Amino acid sequence: MVDLISDIGNIRKLNEDSAGWLEGDGFALFVVCDGMGGHNAGEVASEMALNTIREAFGSGLSALPDQQLRKAVESANRAIYSMSGTDNHLKGMGTTVSAVLSEHGRIHVAHVGDSSLFRIREHSITKLTKDHSLVQALVDMGTITAEEAKHHSNKNIITRAVGTNEEVEIDLQTLKSNPGDIYLLCTDGLTDYISEEEILEISEKGENGNSLKHLVSTAKERGGKDNITLLVFGGEAVK
Repeated sequence: MVDLISDIGNIRKLNEDSAGWLEGDGFALFVVCDGMGGHNAGEVASEMALNTIREAFGSGLSALPDQQLRKAVESANRAIYSMSGTDNHLKGMGTTVSAVLSEHGRIHVAHVGDSSLFRIREHSITKLTKDHSLVQALVDMGTITAEEAKHHSNKNIITRAVGTNEEVEIDLQTLKSNPGDIYLLCTDGLTDYISEEEILEISEKGENGNSLKHLVSTAKERGGKDNITLLVFGGEAVK
């Protein structure tokens, strides 16, 4: 089971999110990217990241899948950073990347920025990624509470992105996947407006397609200032 929805939201004139997946021999790859930059640069960066990461798995898995995923994100970083220097309209462009590689009952996660990966297991939800953002850093330092972070004026300032520097720092983790696990990759256009508990409640109410539409419509009803992208996968799609 795989389902994807991406909505421009209420305010933006361009959808700068990119998302997609790739199914191969014994593995599956799922990626969500949220682009940033002036003009159409965010759209360019997120699409480049998505395509570069997928292309890295076009010939199948290597002996070290987690390192293959890391190198794929690094390749995307180099490609975006290089292109940003060729055109003033693209200068400074970058993107978040949250990518999941599923193989042999494991998921490998590569994460940069403030998009999110959630796991729904036995009627509970867990956020598996940690935001690389200014407000998360303030929470970590104890300067503000997690509740205050939800309404902070600088909550959309990220501290890491793919493509903005020559090198990129990537959070990597490998986890065991259980039968019945459902995973949700999403951009902050969703999490800015909907809590983890609400994501769980809406996700478990009905069919996946309807649940995703309900999540998007709820985010838009509450403001929808950003693009909203959700990629959900589980069942046979998780290798």
